[in-house]
Formats: sequence, structure tokens, C-alpha cells
Amino acid sequence: MLALVVGATVILVAVVQAAAPEDGKAAFARREDTMRRMGHALYLGIGRVVKGKADLGPDTVNAADTVVELSHTLTPLFPIGSDVADSKMKPEIFAAKDRIPQLVAGVDDAAQRLSAAVKSGDKSAIADAYAVTNNACNACHNQFRKAE
Repeated sequence: MLALVVGATVILVAVVQAAAPEDGKAAFARREDTMRRMGHALYLGIGRVVKGKADLGPDTVNAADTVVELSHTLTPLFPIGSDVADSKMKPEIFAAKDRIPQLVAGVDDAAQRLSAAVKSGDKSAIADAYAVTNNACNACHNQFRKAE
């Protein structure tokens, strides 16, 4: 009987540890990587086309798809405890949990419109959608990101 209780306890502890939330440093690293990849795709992959520094092509479409894909992953990137020393996140974000889904939805919607514009090949539509997407990203950054 004692062996059964000890065995059940060991299994329970393992399950609880496996289900424990991500630690702050790991969450920060995941957020930084996601934002870096999204920024690279948006500002270099599409922004250079908008500014006339690169040609519209398959790489632009791939960048737009990347922005859309990553925009779907933003909501869980801001857990409590992820405002570690290197984080640029303001702690006010934790008190605004109801606002985050709205901001993320704005980015996601803008990203999807940007992707459609890029796939259309219409440079004017791309520039307009790029500006809307950039503004949607900055709506969150301006409110919840520390100045550099």
C-alpha cells in the first residue's frame, strides 16, 4: 500500500511540474524571438518593398505569410513574470489583460489584410495595408513597451 501511495505521489509531482507555467525567462525568450521574426518579415520583407528598396516577389509573399502566422501567436506571449531584466515590456500590461486581446486582434486583422494586398501585387494597396499593420503593432508598443 505504501509503495502505491509513493508511486502515485511521484506521478502526481511529475504531472504538476510538467504542467507548470513557463518560467519568466523562457517566456521572455519566446516573445523576443517571435517579435524579432515578425519585425524582420514586416519591416525588411515588406517594408523595403513599400519604400522602393526591394522588388515585390515571392519573398514578399513569404514575409506576409510569416506576419500572418506569427500574428496568430501573440496573445500568450505576455505572461506574468516575463518582464525580466532585459524585457522592454512595461508592467502595466499585466493590469490591462482585457485590452491585450483587442490589440492582438487588430494586429491579426491588419496582417491578414496586408497579406491579401501583397498577394494582389497592388503596390498602393500594399503601402496602405503596411501602414495599417505598422500602426496596429505600434498601438500596443506605444502603450506597453518601454522606450529604447
